[in-house]
Amino acid sequence: MQNPAEHDDELLCINTEKVYDWVILQSAMSKCVPADALHLDTDVCKARNLKTRCILVDPKTGHPLGYNSGIKVEEIGERDDRPFIIGKDLVELQRVTFTKKLCAVIEFSGIIGKTPFVEISKPITIEMSESLFLCAPKGTRLMVKLADSECTVRLDCDDKKDELLGVDLTLNVCQSIQTVADVTVELFAAFCQPRDILTEQCPTPKIPKQCNIVFPGDECEYEYEYSNE
Repeated sequence: MQNPAEHDDELLCINTEKVYDWVILQSAMSKCVPADALHLDTDVCKARNLKTRCILVDPKTGHPLGYNSGIKVEEIGERDDRPFIIGKDLVELQRVTFTKKLCAVIEFSGIIGKTPFVEISKPITIEMSESLFLCAPKGTRLMVKLADSECTVRLDCDDKKDELLGVDLTLNVCQSIQTVADVTVELFAAFCQPRDILTEQCPTPKIPKQCNIVFPGDECEYEYEYSNE
């Protein structure tokens, strides 16, 4: 292990991403999904205690999208330059227009007769378009991540046949939107060193507790009383 004190700060050049702009954008959309697109095997309209849960998933893996998950977007058209007066300064921003495709599944759970069930629909593709002004000069790229989401589902049932006609899906999404570019920056820093490996230490042998009053005692003579009751 090298002594960290031997490594003073040095002038370093590192590759990283520079953030040119960053906003949080909220979007909402509604979509009617016909029953045959869900591919359900259960007559959910006949269920008791029916509950629905809408989950955003990765379109490739089907795994739920977690906080800060990346969202693939596709820019539409060219970025238009627009002048803005911010405070007393003239700033040129770019109008960025893009589309993104999200994927959601609906989980149905309830009881039919006396049998509980849980069924998940086939993935539903949701396409959303956005347009906003950002500091997005030529050479920057768009990075969109999921900040938060809320999804609700309303069933459209045929009351006479207890048959599902479709669902109305409402999705609210908060997105972290950044424009970034790869840059090389210069800074003073010290190189990191690996830490020591943690190992279990053998305990120090313990000496049994002595009866010092009895032994070895001291030089005084003791009178011992013995009871045989």
